[in-house]
Amino acid sequence: MSVKKKIISGLLILVLFISIILIGYGGYNMHLRNQAFNFAEILENENIDDLSLTIYYMSPFVIGHFPISIESFSRLMEDQDRKIVISGSDLEEFINVFKQINNDVLIPVWWSSHLDVRLYYVLESRENGKLLDVAVWTNNRNIVVNGIEVRANPIFFDVILPFMPKDVAEQWSIWSSRGE
Repeated sequence: MSVKKKIISGLLILVLFISIILIGYGGYNMHLRNQAFNFAEILENENIDDLSLTIYYMSPFVIGHFPISIESFSRLMEDQDRKIVISGSDLEEFINVFKQINNDVLIPVWWSSHLDVRLYYVLESRENGKLLDVAVWTNNRNIVVNGIEVRANPIFFDVILPFMPKDVAEQWSIWSSRGE
């Protein structure tokens, strides 16, 4: 086989390989995007008095020496009194912000990252358990929502900032607006 045929064969194989990767990426992304998620529908069936929001937080400016898991983070923040629980009617005024979480803000990423949690919150129902589970930051500055890594969106901060201490809310407000 001549050198020219080897180069052409190599380029064709490269183009084929790149095409397969791009098709695979698009297929994965489309699969997640086709799963309808409308949090407003989920909340319609819930009694506001049965809901509770638990927030574990720290400053986004704290630099850790190693990535931290959700379990370790929540235990550590509870020990440091950095846990807030909001229940029932205290959530009612802000429930419409939660209802804005849908496929339009849940943009999945196709690469996997390691969690390095700085903020974690859970919206739970007494009857149905965990409804929304949000861990803020992966090493790529994405957010994990109900176990799926998605791109950061300010809505995920808007739902909790009103409940946080003013100084910490201001710090997270700066971080949330960086992605816009």
